[in-house]
Amino acid sequence: MRKYASIFAVCLASSTPFVYGHGNVLDHSHPSSSASQMTAAGTNFVKSLSDEQRKSMILNFKNDKERTYWTNAPVDSQSRNGLPIGRLSIEQRFLLHDLLMASTSSQGYQKIWAAVRGDDELKREGENRELKSTKFFTKNRSLGAMDYWVSFYGSPLKDKSWSYMITGHHLAANFTIVDGKVTFVPMFYGSDPDRISQGAHAGHKFLAQERNRGYEFLASLSPKQQKVAIVADEYPKNKFGAVDFAGPGKKDAKREYRGISWSQLDDVQKQLFWQLVKEYVENADFDVAQNQLDKIQHDGLEKLHFMWMGPKDGSEKVFFRVHGPSILIDFVDQRTGFDWNTHPHTIVRDPNNDYGQNWLSRHIEEFHK
Repeated sequence: MRKYASIFAVCLASSTPFVYGHGNVLDHSHPSSSASQMTAAGTNFVKSLSDEQRKSMILNFKNDKERTYWTNAPVDSQSRNGLPIGRLSIEQRFLLHDLLMASTSSQGYQKIWAAVRGDDELKREGENRELKSTKFFTKNRSLGAMDYWVSFYGSPLKDKSWSYMITGHHLAANFTIVDGKVTFVPMFYGSDPDRISQGAHAGHKFLAQERNRGYEFLASLSPKQQKVAIVADEYPKNKFGAVDFAGPGKKDAKREYRGISWSQLDDVQKQLFWQLVKEYVENADFDVAQNQLDKIQHDGLEKLHFMWMGPKDGSEKVFFRVHGPSILIDFVDQRTGFDWNTHPHTIVRDPNNDYGQNWLSRHIEEFHK
């Protein structure tokens, strides 16, 4: 236990200095910073667009309803902003991936694109089934990478504040730059199936560690601690899935801290809890991730809470949440009418700075039609 405690102490002590509201830790004029890399990659992408594409893809940064609009509904039932990947040239798709790589860590890049590739797998599964339902047949046609949409709000060519989003059935990746400061939240991603069941890639698992990190932490708790952390044997749900999931339209939903708090943990448990937080925050590039981790610490580790609903063996139909002043993580196994697979959804938010709202000092209204 002393070994793990000392490792955790070193992890906290080695954090870069706290900087909040005035700028990120790194100088954004430096070419290795996320803001500089994203602006350069975003500029290259925007320059590749035709005039017609720009009119469709580059929207007003100050229009909060447009900039914060996303949904995880299939594209056939819910429109998206911008243009689909299917209407980009091969060269433009290369440049889009360059922008994604400039915005994320290696794990974040792989997770984002895994959500897209997982949708290709779901589409393939559907094509191999008898789709007797007209509704499901129509839904299946709208799945896959070609129907993931890209939109910009403001332009990296000329604006100090701009953002972009990639969204579709199982992804809403939002990146915002405000005067050289970068945020990567909210970031929603999911998978159906959670594992490829056949062919050369059989066994490949999507969201490989998100569930595991939550279960590892829960399993580290004593029976007495688990009684505090587990708040329900089943999670509340409706036809759309988990009622409590902090998905589209729920940015400003009122939430109470529930479950077990940081102060109720021993040193080993704290390290496992912190690894769970990092699993999500480190989807961002290194400087953005470090700033977010610093912010979570500055706002008070003792305010972090973890709650679990569902079976404690880590099997299907579980819901867990990490919640603090500047972090909100939800993971859930969805089960809706058309599901034949394990179907996880997950999201990471910053309750006081989604879409850079704290930096912008403006009310932002996220909505879901």
